[in-house]
Amino acid sequence: MAESGQNVDKQSEGSSVSDTINKQGWLSKRSRLSKHWDKRWCCLKKNELSYGLSAEEQSKVVMLEGCELSDCNIDKKQFAFRIKPRGAKRVYFFSAESEQDQQEWMQAICFAKASGHMGDGSTACSVQ
Repeated sequence: MAESGQNVDKQSEGSSVSDTINKQGWLSKRSRLSKHWDKRWCCLKKNELSYGLSAEEQSKVVMLEGCELSDCNIDKKQFAFRIKPRGAKRVYFFSAESEQDQQEWMQAICFAKASGHMGDGSTACSVQ
C-alpha cells in the first residue's frame, strides 16, 4: 500500500509534493525593508530556494541559476551569506545557526545554481 507522508521522492510524474528536495531547514532571513532577522523555513529544490513561515507555507522563491553567492559580514551575524540572483538588483541575506550549517547551505546552493537546467550537479562549483 502507498504510504502518506512528507518524504515522497519522485514517486509520481509531476509530483505535487516535490521533485527532489536537496536541502531544507530553518535559516534566519533579513527583511528587505525593516532589516529585522526572522526565522524562515527554507527548501532547496532544483535551482530554486523557496522560503516561508513553515514547511507547509513557502510563498517566496529565489531563482539560483547564475546567482552570486558569498559569505558576508552583516549586522554582526556570524554565519551569514548573501544571494544575488542574476540580473536582479535585490540581494537576499540569510544566516545559519553554525559554521557547518552555513557551509552546507552554501555548498548545496552552489551546486543548485551550477546545475541549472542540467539537474545533475556536474558543473564545478566553488563557495567564496
